Amino acid sequence: MTGGSVMNPAPMLEDVARQPEVLASMIERSGEFRRAGGALAAERALPLRRVLVTGCGDGLFAAQAASAHAAGLGLDWRAVGPMELLVGADTLRETDRVIAISMSGNVDRTVEAATLVQARGIPLLALVNGDGGKLGKLAGTKVSLDLADIAGFLCGTASYTATLSALLNVVDGIADAETPAVSAELAEAQRAALAASDTVLPAMTGAPFTGVRLLSAGADAGTAAYGAAKLVELTRLPSWSADLEEFAHSQYWSMPATDLVVVISAHPVLAGYAVESCRALSVLGVTTLAIDTAAAPVETATHRITLPPIDPALAPLVTALPLQLLAYRLAEASGLNPNTRRHLKDDETRFRVSRLLTRRSLLGTGL
Repeated sequence: MTGGSVMNPAPMLEDVARQPEVLASMIERSGEFRRAGGALAAERALPLRRVLVTGCGDGLFAAQAASAHAAGLGLDWRAVGPMELLVGADTLRETDRVIAISMSGNVDRTVEAATLVQARGIPLLALVNGDGGKLGKLAGTKVSLDLADIAGFLCGTASYTATLSALLNVVDGIADAETPAVSAELAEAQRAALAASDTVLPAMTGAPFTGVRLLSAGADAGTAAYGAAKLVELTRLPSWSADLEEFAHSQYWSMPATDLVVVISAHPVLAGYAVESCRALSVLGVTTLAIDTAAAPVETATHRITLPPIDPALAPLVTALPLQLLAYRLAEASGLNPNTRRHLKDDETRFRVSRLLTRRSLLGTGL
């Protein structure tokens, strides 16, 4: 009990469910993010060469997911991990622009990469939440999602939607696009995705899967990587992401037939190949789940979560939601609580090592 009210026993589900409203609020702020992108592009008289977008985990996945929209507007948009920036420091040029993403602003390598960029005098924009911690203090220019957390230590769901929508609007600002790409129709597609997931997932997530393979290409390559990360955070299932074609040349050969294969396909060309892949995997008795659209169906999958037709470049704002609920339901089925993730913090040695790896400054704080 807190203040006479009962705590919500399922805060992650609440966070997942609020994404259409979060997206609507981000659409209302689209001008703010577009202006930040425009200011970054105009910061130097020199012509813009590349936009290097860096971050770890969800930030990097969002940068990857925004790449197709950026390419469609003619930008040389590169999603790069902070380690790639650090080891490739000699390739940075005055004509580059850098966007650093971190909700806490305290991820060691992201802060180190931003420090390097600042020292080189390259224009830097920080995308954070709240004050943005060390990154927020370091960056000359920052923009915040200002997204309140429902509960502490939740798996990133609404924050991912907010990050990706902000990035897409920053892209519009850098490219000086005439109209914002993110519209209210995408919030409606998110609601449809949640409803379709609630219909399909309960019947399939009780199966004893030994692992999960998430496959896609194009804009949703970032979505597949994001989905694998959510499964790792919430379940004990081994989870991997891969390009749909490269899977056949690598992971496939060591994959048990008891693994679940998830194909994310919002592009008609990708759907054509996904149809053949799911048909082939059925010969081995592999269970497949297609997150497809009415315009790009994958009829050969064992299970389908079918979404309304969506611009494939913007689909990651919607295709990520079924993966969030898949991870939630598989965690529940295995006896873990996705609302607290106590299985992570209760493993005290592993949790401490995670902080040694990524956030040394937070050692001893419990965060």
